[in-house]
Amino acid sequence: MHPLCVNCEAHGIYRKGDLVDHIVELRDDWSKRLDQDNLQTLCYACHNRKTRQAKHRRQQHERQMEQIQR
Repeated sequence: MHPLCVNCEAHGIYRKGDLVDHIVELRDDWSKRLDQDNLQTLCYACHNRKTRQAKHRRQQHERQMEQIQR
């Protein structure tokens, strides 16, 4: 696994990676849980940001689905 945060590195910042992240979240595609190509190293800040954004997208999608069902 790559030792640096891939998101920070893409922006020219060299910060050590703190954890391994599933690029496509497991709740979105369980079949990718063991796929090595679905893993990336992130620092805590980037992982928390990515998780918040994914949660926000899911909530928006749920609201849209509720409105369609009405």
